Amino acid sequence: MTSFAVLSHRDVAAELGHIGTWLESRDARVTRVFREDSLELPDADALIVLGSPTSVAEGHCQAPARREIELVASWIADDRPYLGVCFGAQALACAAGGSVRRMDETFRAYTEVTTQQSSLGGRWALWHEDAISAPGRIVAALPHADAAFRVGRAWGVQPHVEFTSDIVERLARAFGVDDSAWRGMWESLRDDESGHERRTHRLLDEIFAN
Repeated sequence: MTSFAVLSHRDVAAELGHIGTWLESRDARVTRVFREDSLELPDADALIVLGSPTSVAEGHCQAPARREIELVASWIADDRPYLGVCFGAQALACAAGGSVRRMDETFRAYTEVTTQQSSLGGRWALWHEDAISAPGRIVAALPHADAAFRVGRAWGVQPHVEFTSDIVERLARAFGVDDSAWRGMWESLRDDESGHERRTHRLLDEIFAN
């Protein structure tokens, strides 16, 4: 049985969604770690870092985010498996020598990324206001940012592979986002729920194959 540490906030952007169903299907042992409590990680075979309303972008990175970058850098220095989703990908980029910049507008869409990698084919849920210039091997891109990259056994993915339509709705309402800014994404994801889950499972199978 593989053990996973999952780092997230306690209440916001904390739902595992399709990542959770994949972990369950693999009979994984999961330890949740919450940013509000501690950034001390338990002993685990792999680390997953989820999204955050905080930022590591140039000019916006506060002390807790800098501490998280250091934690990620320490983890990947040992070449241990890592998946960073959205903020987790941005933290990985900074830890490995890339950069992150604040965009003029938040990007929300259910769309394809440009990739030659079959495991990243199809549509993905995207919701971010910071853009990655990735280090390492770039495996997927958007017009405005790198969308997925690898550094050794660490992967950074900008798409919210965990998202279900219900998660999108709860997140939008928690942040008071105008309906017009998220309804289109929500509807597209709702109509392709099983497809998004299937693609997420396929991608996670590749990321954590070894």
